[in-house]
Amino acid sequence: MKVGIVLGTRPEVMKNYAIVQALREASIDFVVLHTNQHQDPLLRDVIFNRMGYEPDFIFPHVYSIGAAIDWVCKLIHLYKIDLILVNGDTAASLVGALAAIYSDVELAHVEAGLRSFDNRMYEERNRIMVDSAAHYLFAYTQHQVEYLKKIPDLRGQIFNVGNTTVDLIQDFSHALIKLRTDNYAYVTLHRKEFTENYHRMTSVFTALNALADEFDAMIFPMHPRTWSAVKNHGLSQDLLSRITVIDPVDPLTSLSYEKFAEVIITDSGTIQEEAYIFGVPCVTVRENTERPETIAAGANVLTGFSPTVICEKVSLQKRYRKQKFPPVYGEHGAGKRIVQILKAYFPGGYS
Repeated sequence: MKVGIVLGTRPEVMKNYAIVQALREASIDFVVLHTNQHQDPLLRDVIFNRMGYEPDFIFPHVYSIGAAIDWVCKLIHLYKIDLILVNGDTAASLVGALAAIYSDVELAHVEAGLRSFDNRMYEERNRIMVDSAAHYLFAYTQHQVEYLKKIPDLRGQIFNVGNTTVDLIQDFSHALIKLRTDNYAYVTLHRKEFTENYHRMTSVFTALNALADEFDAMIFPMHPRTWSAVKNHGLSQDLLSRITVIDPVDPLTSLSYEKFAEVIITDSGTIQEEAYIFGVPCVTVRENTERPETIAAGANVLTGFSPTVICEKVSLQKRYRKQKFPPVYGEHGAGKRIVQILKAYFPGGYS
């Protein structure tokens, strides 16, 4: 069995860390194909270095989904890849899935079964398509397993393996250090439904400024997309006057900020999971989430984009600092469980 891991974004590099380690331990041949969706070479290389692996191939042309699919198809045939593994709901996961379909090789989808039930989201459409194509559907929680079982005509087998982020956080716990001694909120906002709407950006920044009285600092590493939107919308810098805006940070620095925050304010799906694992209360500035387990446990709340609601929910969530939430994302070893299943179920065994 030769595995091709297709990825293209920084979170995918982190989420696949545990799988790469498990493939190495099992002496299974694999290659990493980077679609170059996140194109900053410096930041990309830093993250790979921290995760202990690197891409074997990087898409060499101007990025487009169609061209990336053709590129992956060629590498599948050239290097005799038997199984494509993709993670999550990104364009890279869709690229890998379609390349697997047209190359007639096996497909494994890690993070299967997530749904926001908002088909306006590109990510939601990607999830649906990749789940429908996968031979192996690796879910993070039992909630996702039960949802997948209700979908008619899925061709893949469903497995609850837990969350690879649990492996990541535990393995790198020694590197997660307290960067500040004050009481701060950690903020990340980057989704298109936020950055492409002037009124939403204005409302959310107004709320963050108002919340500055409740914390010693509001730490906001601003995503390049968000920076561009601030400029393109002509937003006043006064909206950010009480917020500590910093440059994007590497993944372990971000995890360090998350671990010691009083509360996390985000629109990221991955950071909702990380906050839950750390036991840090989360406020999600969205109208929906594909992580309902975090809501059910009280670890996370949705706010929409109303400044009043955002401020109210942040004040309420602060009370849950460092509570221990039920371990819905499973125990350490998700990467090994995924690889063990592939070894057991891959047609003809593996070599």
